Amino acid sequence: MQIHVARSSAQLGIFAPEEIIAGLQSGRFHASDLAWREGMPAWTPLGDWAEFRGAGVPPLSPSSPPAFGAQDAAALPMPSWERGSSFANHWATIREVALDPVRTFANMRDGGYARPISFTYWSLLPAWVCGSLLYGGLIIFMLTVGKQAGGALPRDQAMEWLGSLGAGTAALIISAVLALFFLFVPLFNFVGAAITHVLLLPWGPSGSYAQTYRANAYAYGAFMPFAFIPCVNYVVMPWQLVAAIIAHSQVHRIAWWKVALSLVVIPCCCVCGVYAMLFASLAGKFGR
Repeated sequence: MQIHVARSSAQLGIFAPEEIIAGLQSGRFHASDLAWREGMPAWTPLGDWAEFRGAGVPPLSPSSPPAFGAQDAAALPMPSWERGSSFANHWATIREVALDPVRTFANMRDGGYARPISFTYWSLLPAWVCGSLLYGGLIIFMLTVGKQAGGALPRDQAMEWLGSLGAGTAALIISAVLALFFLFVPLFNFVGAAITHVLLLPWGPSGSYAQTYRANAYAYGAFMPFAFIPCVNYVVMPWQLVAAIIAHSQVHRIAWWKVALSLVVIPCCCVCGVYAMLFASLAGKFGR
């Protein structure tokens, strides 16, 4: 597994263990250099790595400089989910994206799709639970009230079918439908990231499509757990768009207002244009 090495808060690069052993023997690396790889909670001096002791590097003495400081923490790959899958890293990523998106996405490393996809599924789990409870409870309430009213409430074929299954079964079906939809959300994210990347192309984004996908996945995924919480979602959903604008501004080195034009103004103009054409078509049809 590749290892990140830093000295005095400056990244030296990413190396294989064999390269680090050779570097320690040649003097390229020092025992006090800090190193980190995926799954570790913090940077640790190379002298404290057991696997490098065979290279003749002694462990650091108690008088050695501290292994991990505030400046070194800033060098950690962000968001925290990039360091490993855990509840602590998931919650830390939500806080980082929501409260400090500039630093979070400025320090987001290049990478593949595995980490953001897994983060999306972790975020969808509480969303699925909340959505199942909300819509399942609503269905149970509607069917119960309709039954007590003796069928006096207006009902369509779907409600008639759900009512024939029973309130509990109907709630489970709603939960299963949500789970099936959420299962394909990462696939939808690929399409959304492609549209986003195309909209950003006029500004010359510095990152690749993969970086666009990663930025989207973290910016939108961090707010998914709150999507079905009444009242709370009205607060976090607008901030979700702000986080996405900041994310692409930092990742692709584009001014925030240019990103806002691409992600907000242009889509809104397109949607309004479609509605205007539909309205004009209907007005012409009924005006004859």
